[in-house]
Amino acid sequence: MYSLKVTANHRPIIFPYRNLPCSSHGTPWELHGELDTMWPGILPSHSCRLSSCQNIGVSRREDNMDTNWSLLNNPGHYVKTFNVFRDRCSDVSVFSVWVDGVFSEVVVGKLQATLDRQEELRILGVGSGSGVTDCIMLERLLKQFSRINNRVVEPLAEFLDLYKSLVSSKAHQLHGVECDWRQQTIGQYQKAGDSSKFHFISAVHSIYYIAGDVDSGLMDLYNRLEPGGVMLVILNSDTCKFSRLLGQLKSSLDTSSYNMTSADIRSCLDRRGIPYTQYPQTVRIDVTQCFDQASEEGGLLLDFVTHVVNFRKTAPEDMQRSVMECLGRGDCSERESGGAIFLNMDWDIIVINQPQSE
Repeated sequence: MYSLKVTANHRPIIFPYRNLPCSSHGTPWELHGELDTMWPGILPSHSCRLSSCQNIGVSRREDNMDTNWSLLNNPGHYVKTFNVFRDRCSDVSVFSVWVDGVFSEVVVGKLQATLDRQEELRILGVGSGSGVTDCIMLERLLKQFSRINNRVVEPLAEFLDLYKSLVSSKAHQLHGVECDWRQQTIGQYQKAGDSSKFHFISAVHSIYYIAGDVDSGLMDLYNRLEPGGVMLVILNSDTCKFSRLLGQLKSSLDTSSYNMTSADIRSCLDRRGIPYTQYPQTVRIDVTQCFDQASEEGGLLLDFVTHVVNFRKTAPEDMQRSVMECLGRGDCSERESGGAIFLNMDWDIIVINQPQSE
């Protein structure tokens, strides 16, 4: 996969393509090894009608397919891939253990020192998905705070429905929790002008999806904390070898935002002198089915870990080989005696504290 730089009307326009241009074009072309932008939205306006050129292996259909490569542009498919990922991943059990131990001390303990037990605890969940991890935290927080207002910001209606069903099924365990449902992206929520403050904000594997300047988005959330409040961010660790591979993909696929790691968050916080603590976690994903070309579940799991729709059909063959080699490599995964292959994904939990006002 390459990018093509077209000089048209004295300004460069860069877009992706698979095949080299034909020699008959009068327009100057320049090849680039890195992709400058993945989704130009329109074909460049110049003397050559690229989409109709018979000498280039790019059709209008392929161009439209390109704009749909990102899993984030396909919410229905995203939900399907996430459900497969959740079934194959140990993240919920790992997180439950962490909540019972560290979370109780560094989050619940901190909030107890800030709030009266009878005061309503205000929570903001950013990209809360199906609510599984949120409910684990809510149940622990309810042991110390009898009233919780839980604002949920989640753009996908399918996930909100799952979250609501989960809350309904846990009505007894979650007695005292009032949910405020917002079907919005975090960008939409931030632009809506709501100035509400919260004691606790969580962003569990959702900070990747803040559009635009991530620093600004992160600081917007931080500034929504009450004095003495706590924010919890979970994302891929910068030490995760598979995450590094995803970083290499951005030269051909639109994974640059999803490739954000804990190093980006630490850098933002360090530059501003904001206190935080990082807790590394390792979860395992059963990727055995990814090596079975006939497995639909394996294909969906590949789509999720790469964030590319129909990765097996969409990605260039050399990229597919690189991903599969990484999934099976000893420094990225473990092969059990029965033949199952488990990908090790290193995640970091970053707990950020808003100082109490003097």
